[in-house]
Amino acid sequence: MIHDSLNNFGKYASLHPRFAKVAEFLASNNLSELPQGRIEILPNGELFANVQTATGVALESANVEYHRKYIDVQVPLATTEQMGWMPTAKVPASIVYDDEADCGYGPAKPTSYVTVNPGEFTIFFPQDTHAPCIGDGLSMPKVIFKVRVD
Repeated sequence: MIHDSLNNFGKYASLHPRFAKVAEFLASNNLSELPQGRIEILPNGELFANVQTATGVALESANVEYHRKYIDVQVPLATTEQMGWMPTAKVPASIVYDDEADCGYGPAKPTSYVTVNPGEFTIFFPQDTHAPCIGDGLSMPKVIFKVRVD
């Protein structure tokens, strides 16, 4: 997991070939003006953005999720968001991965938490199980860039 300022995103471009395209998108778009829904950035599902408004959940009821085919770059737009983290290797066996949805999802307690403010981002790799949208009842507009691993 990486947590940093959006101003520094370009410094991480060497970590994955498609991160440079994320950096270009960030530099050339006002994220707060993007329409809700999926925005294709590269063809064939290589890179896209999901613009959404989630409703925050209480810390005690937050579920964890992990992905194998995509890296998540999560950017809160207007609301501070708590995000939980734990190594995917420690996910309980009761949380089953769905290959078609590219998601393992269910109840588990993260091992640590981070506060992510507007103007910041997190990167969750396949080894990073995360619990996003922690903020009891808050409306949380955000952009999630989905970067295909291969």
